[in-house]
Amino acid sequence: MRFIFPTLLILISVGAFLVFINPTYSEVKVMRAESAQYDEALTNSRKLQEERDALSEKYRTLSPEDLERLTRMLPDNADNIRLILNLQQMAQTYGMAISSIKFDAASAAVAKNGGTATATSATAAVSATDAAKAQRDYGDFEIEFTTTGSYANFQKFLKDMERSLRITDIQSITFGSEVDPTKQGYTYTIKLLAYWLKS
Repeated sequence: MRFIFPTLLILISVGAFLVFINPTYSEVKVMRAESAQYDEALTNSRKLQEERDALSEKYRTLSPEDLERLTRMLPDNADNIRLILNLQQMAQTYGMAISSIKFDAASAAVAKNGGTATATSATAAVSATDAAKAQRDYGDFEIEFTTTGSYANFQKFLKDMERSLRITDIQSITFGSEVDPTKQGYTYTIKLLAYWLKS
């Protein structure tokens, strides 16, 4: 009889632990973990806001001329027409003309669709490359054109392209060994890659 009451208390305690205390404790542990995640997210959010404010302050200190130069260097779209006009203007300085302009239609389509492409078994590797390009903060656009002139003028034209504000990479240059008698010079084909900043 003496042991019934303590045994009953022990059984009630174990039952209360299993039914009420343990589930509540488990919920508290989950809530603490969530609270820690929220605190970390809040801290990261504050850091991002501070970084954004600092960058905004730097942006406001830039002069309009510097902003214009930045926009010309890395525009917020392909801006291929302005690029062609700039190249034409540089070439005309040396009596050369731009002709046979070609664009990479696949790059243009991917840029237009935001980097999405339909994948087939034959183009899976290309689509994977396109998907990787879509993840970048910048886009690129391939352009190919032909110009004719003397080798000395062509070198000067390349120097001007090098000093141009617009960021481009020359992918290839090809030219023939024979001089074009009608245009007094060699014919050069240039393939380049132009970049723009995604918004």
